[in-house]
Amino acid sequence: MSTDYHETDLLLAADYAVHEAGLAAAAVRLGAATPSLYHLRDTSRSAACSLVDRGNFARCACACGQPKWMSGMMRHGFRGAAEIAATLEHMASFAHLADAVPTHLFDLYYDAMLGSDNVRTFMARENPAALAAIETCFTRLNQASPWRTRRNSIAVALREAS
Repeated sequence: MSTDYHETDLLLAADYAVHEAGLAAAAVRLGAATPSLYHLRDTSRSAACSLVDRGNFARCACACGQPKWMSGMMRHGFRGAAEIAATLEHMASFAHLADAVPTHLFDLYYDAMLGSDNVRTFMARENPAALAAIETCFTRLNQASPWRTRRNSIAVALREAS
């Protein structure tokens, strides 16, 4: 998959996971080897980055946990909270369909979203449905095994939320 603008990344839209990871899931389901998947973030400037190398996910997920990204989302209130939840859903789609997301990135995203009292309060105030979607998504990820946290504090919080 390629894009010709640098304002986007592979966690921006569900279509990337559906097309890229969906291709891998279909190939495996049909008995083929998992195909090599590549995402070209900005074809005018970047070289191809394999999803297997997971550089794209590290860049996207780490950027999402940064205070600058988070404050940008929080300025948008309800819609920003929805974007925060959607980003996790897109990352989860890649994990479920193509096993392309390293588990430690979910820990980082959990810390930035549910592990932050500031973000949790923002989400509860501006878009409680998005907060519930994040909690549900993390629980589903943990139960389905694409993500097994190694952190006891997260494991305990997930058990308490269930």
